Amino acid sequence: MQETVKALRALQELDHEIYRLRAELRRLPQERKTRRAQIDASIAKQSETKKRALELRVKIKEIDDNTTIQRQRMRKVEHEAANSRGDVALLAAFQHQVRTLKRDIGVAEEEGLTYVEEASGVEAEVARMQTEIDAAEKVFAEFSRNVDGELAVATRKLAELEMQRKTRMPAAIQPESLSLYDRLLVSREGVALAELESRICQACYMEVPVNLYVRVARGTELVQCPSCHRIFYVRD
Repeated sequence: MQETVKALRALQELDHEIYRLRAELRRLPQERKTRRAQIDASIAKQSETKKRALELRVKIKEIDDNTTIQRQRMRKVEHEAANSRGDVALLAAFQHQVRTLKRDIGVAEEEGLTYVEEASGVEAEVARMQTEIDAAEKVFAEFSRNVDGELAVATRKLAELEMQRKTRMPAAIQPESLSLYDRLLVSREGVALAELESRICQACYMEVPVNLYVRVARGTELVQCPSCHRIFYVRD
């Protein structure tokens, strides 16, 4: 059984690297996806800000158009007042209309100035966001190129290690022992064995009874940790 444990330890070294590479091949695309999503969220937020700026400019244009019409109407009323030919009542009515129009124009212009200030601030925010997005896109492009390179290297190494695993599978490992090892390899994320040092499992740090330590030291059977269930071994 000592030969089995020794063979499993050699296999574990290979499998540990295989699992590391597989995790890397999962992590890198996910990280790239996350970074892309963050930039896309910034772009979407900027798009909403642009929409707000456009709405403000539309309101400003509407106010400008309306005040232009009101000024034209005021000039017309002033002209009519000048031609009222001394009709006091009619002149008073025209003057009232002129005052009302002037007041409405003044209110509209104040409102328009408020919108202009807000629009300028929103447009400045759009420009600031664009600067940040451009910088983020540049960083992401570089990161994405690096990810492609790392993925290519990891994929190649993984294929090589998986081939080594097939060709170097130790004959000393019995089917039932290999089956146990493979199950633990999956459930314990690539680490099926654990060193037992001074009665302490070096994987989960549980202290085991003396009799269990003795069984591991004898090397006549495969002994598992009562806590994490990994197969124990002791260093030579």
